[in-house]
Amino acid sequence: MEELSKSMLIVRTLKQIMSSLKKNIECQYKGFSLTGPQGMLMGTLAHCGEMKVSDLSEKLYLSNSTVSGIIDRLEKQGLVERIRSEEDRRVVYVKITPEFKIISEQHFKKIQREIEMKMSKASPEELDKIQDGLNTLKNLLE
Repeated sequence: MEELSKSMLIVRTLKQIMSSLKKNIECQYKGFSLTGPQGMLMGTLAHCGEMKVSDLSEKLYLSNSTVSGIIDRLEKQGLVERIRSEEDRRVVYVKITPEFKIISEQHFKKIQREIEMKMSKASPEELDKIQDGLNTLKNLLE
């Protein structure tokens, strides 16, 4: 079997990391019957507040159409609502419904603490190396 190049090993490792993160996120959101992407969208809204669909797409690194589909499903569940801008009717904002806001704030803080707890196993130097490496990779790929 042919040995993988270093660049392909990096890609494989990133895929494994993303898969692990996705599984952890989906596990955290099971109580809400949310998928990983739905949970990430809800977490973003909980953290940032009301946002335009295009801004959500940018933050989540997903297309506008994908984010719109996620919002459609969350809206049917009564978790988010769309609001048209009064100044420009083409602009649509999304926000968490008031009913879900209280529950989500507690839940998302718990998820954040769990992620921070896992990352606290690394030394400050290791975290710096990870951040530097990821920034280098991001810059190379841009």
